[in-house]
Amino acid sequence: MGLLGLPRAPLRKRLSFLEESPDPWLRRGVLSHALTEIVAPGSGAGLLLSGALRFCARKGVPVALIDGADAFDPKSTLAGPTSSLLWVRCRLRREILCTADLLLRDGSFPLVWIDLGRLPLGELRRIPPTSWHRFGRLVERKGTAALLITPVAWIPAARERYRIESSLSLASLEEPREALWQRLRLAPLRLSESKEEAFNASFPVSAG
Repeated sequence: MGLLGLPRAPLRKRLSFLEESPDPWLRRGVLSHALTEIVAPGSGAGLLLSGALRFCARKGVPVALIDGADAFDPKSTLAGPTSSLLWVRCRLRREILCTADLLLRDGSFPLVWIDLGRLPLGELRRIPPTSWHRFGRLVERKGTAALLITPVAWIPAARERYRIESSLSLASLEEPREALWQRLRLAPLRLSESKEEAFNASFPVSAG
């Protein structure tokens, strides 16, 4: 049992939280037991997060968000209150690392989202590679899907790496979320050697 009194994250192959997307890489989903890096040099990361949170709220999947720059806006991202989200607001590099270490060791959350997209590049580069490799070993043992948002390709232990290709103008932000999700695209930069098929995970979680 973990922090929430929930069972450990179930052993699944992939968590696909935008299964209706026209983009095959988004439908493929995030690999469990691994670190996945998504490089987001511009817009798109917040839109991807909103899609993930919508999926997790609908399916009752606990998700932990490590907000690396205290930039998450729940009012604009969430459709309403949700009990499936643990939001940890961080401002310092050491806070991010300590929180990630705690949550990944605990293993209660099927999805741990670590947002480093607005962390100054100098701060990101000060994180030793050994930290990422340690996190990689933790998620491999616990079965967690850990997704890291970065401004540049940087995580050496990432099993898979993608780059967000979509560029959204200010005018497009007035469009419905459902329409914007359809415009998100990922470009694969590094893929797992695993031959396992992706699937739309339901991640059943009991409340007891």
